[in-house]
Amino acid sequence: MARDSVDAAHSSPVTDANGQDRPLRILMTNAVLTGRSGTETLVRDTVLALRRRGHSVVTFAPVTGPAAAEIRATGSPVVTSLAPLSEVPEIIHGHHTGPTIAALVRFPGTPAVFACHDFASDQDAPPVHPRIRRYFYVRSVLRGRLVDENGLPPSRVTFWPNTIDLKRVGPAAPAPVKLHTAAIFAHPGTIPFANLIAEACERRGIAFRGELVAKAADDVVKRLDGVDLVFASGRMALEALAKGRAVINADRFGIGGLVTRQRLDDFAAVNFAYGALSEAASPEVLDREIAAYRPDDAAGVTQHVRRNFNSDEGALQLEAIYRAVLSERDWPRKVASEEDLALAAILETFLQQNRIFDPRFIKLREGVGPSEEFHFAMGELSGRTAELAAEVRKLRRGGPFRSLLELLTGKNTRR
Repeated sequence: MARDSVDAAHSSPVTDANGQDRPLRILMTNAVLTGRSGTETLVRDTVLALRRRGHSVVTFAPVTGPAAAEIRATGSPVVTSLAPLSEVPEIIHGHHTGPTIAALVRFPGTPAVFACHDFASDQDAPPVHPRIRRYFYVRSVLRGRLVDENGLPPSRVTFWPNTIDLKRVGPAAPAPVKLHTAAIFAHPGTIPFANLIAEACERRGIAFRGELVAKAADDVVKRLDGVDLVFASGRMALEALAKGRAVINADRFGIGGLVTRQRLDDFAAVNFAYGALSEAASPEVLDREIAAYRPDDAAGVTQHVRRNFNSDEGALQLEAIYRAVLSERDWPRKVASEEDLALAAILETFLQQNRIFDPRFIKLREGVGPSEEFHFAMGELSGRTAELAAEVRKLRRGGPFRSLLELLTGKNTRR
């Protein structure tokens, strides 16, 4: 992030002295950046698109791996702790409950937005907080979790569709006149009726290549080469469409059908996932959807996806939302207190230990103040420290630890 003092408590305008929009300092959060899950890929693509628009982005993920290395390789920082950050972000873009809460605590004057990706997961339970000014849902069913289950004002809840980085996906292949090859493009084992797909392809003279993704060790989009038709859902369906492949929406829940231009918006509204997958897999359904393929329609789908669901377009929409939030009022840049810093560090530890369902997060979501939560957590920590000390004392009184100590020192510790 650009150098800026955190000591002065002043508002953060969104325009420069000439009234022009200026780059923003953004903090993006995610639970992990280790592999190629939907949110990890989305964060990577969004961070790069925002940076192409001139913004400064720091990504916070308590657990990192190859996905973080990809972001760092572009010159965009990734941190596993918020403690070293001396520059206050102007806005927090939160994915996942725990790291979003940690960021809100670490930067007490900064407004935020939060993206909900799942209906059931505690990781996506929306933190109801006055500084979270917008809540995003990536498929229509999730609006109910935000508005109905958590009582969030509809005016602060908005649809934010998945987007993909066309620079990473690469150029689209032309739609073939006839389908020659097909494959499953999904996380390993998530489509349980591969045998039905293989039989349907065989009936239509299509060579079936099985599962393209055995292990997501590299950029899986590269594995689409030479495949005309894929069975996919979620973000991977969107990537395949942008690559110029015909897609039949499929997942463990069933069959959504061939993605056509007429049905594309409906599929996108549910993120090619639960909500579209309405039919049980059967030979009749698979035969019908494969037979529905039309090369001119497939080309139109790819063109529409590349024009409207690319990450640069998504970054432009996000930027407008960020600036709207920042213009709602003056947001004083506050210095985190000693308690804020300590609580943020404790939350980071829970996240790094994969204790993401710890009741402390639920307490925070339900409005327990940071100070009260801090004392609660410190008491818990003190109790565990005492337990550990007691175990060490037991070991020193006898057993392997004592024997090892005598062997190393040559002294009789029993005297």
